[in-house]
Amino acid sequence: MEGLIGARELKEKTSIVTDEISQDLDEVTRFLDLYKIRAVEIRTLGGNRVPDIEKSEWTRLKKRVHNEGWEVVAVSPGIFKGDHEDKILSDRELTETLPKTIYLAHDIDPNYIISFGFMCQPGESINADVVERLKLASILCANDGFPLLLENEPGSFAQTGENTRAVIDAVGHPNLYANWDPCNANILGDSETLAKCARALRDKILNVHVKDGIPRDDSEFPTYTTISSGKLGWKQHLKVLKEIGYKGYLGIETHMEPLWESSEIILRELREIVSELDFWSGRL
Repeated sequence: MEGLIGARELKEKTSIVTDEISQDLDEVTRFLDLYKIRAVEIRTLGGNRVPDIEKSEWTRLKKRVHNEGWEVVAVSPGIFKGDHEDKILSDRELTETLPKTIYLAHDIDPNYIISFGFMCQPGESINADVVERLKLASILCANDGFPLLLENEPGSFAQTGENTRAVIDAVGHPNLYANWDPCNANILGDSETLAKCARALRDKILNVHVKDGIPRDDSEFPTYTTISSGKLGWKQHLKVLKEIGYKGYLGIETHMEPLWESSEIILRELREIVSELDFWSGRL
């Protein structure tokens, strides 16, 4: 498969979520070596999510990160994906999950820690309790030098670019930024609205997730596809990201089986688009 991407060294800021390749660290390493990727996001490994990855697996990961020279763009413990009224869950995430994640993060020195924005009812307004919990999380991460990125997700207070920005502004802490996932905004096929989302977030976007899909009538989540088969319009959206001065990573988050083969295709398609747009010129 070497010819799919080519053996040359590429000057780019492309990363991939490791579990979008495999739960097996050796398979992940083989993919990264084959396609000359040196930046990753860590979410799950060996079937467990950060910070509950088995100790032996975490030790192997830590050694691999340092020995291979990987840059860890982000770790994602999955906090605040529950309903905002579930105080027991969010208390546990603030007092156990996030502190443990921060402690482990020092082993691999990620650029960022990713959070979500609590699930809510359609049209429900953000409340003081949600603001306070996100502020506390921002402070905890700031105390150890890790920016906290709020990832937009369907059904949450942070779904579109505009309401993600509204949440960030309501929290009002300088350590809270955005992990922009245009496929999660639930507006596939509307490039102009997606452009407005990115422009609303603008200076707050520190990381971007790359996946694509086709909208479904029965779900807020799409049927995930390759870039060429999806409705997002990545070429146009990358033009917008370039226009607003985005200089961070483009992180592949495949979300479709078979993972290895699908990730290969999405990586190839993404590289073709960024090459055509000369996206990285002056941004590395």
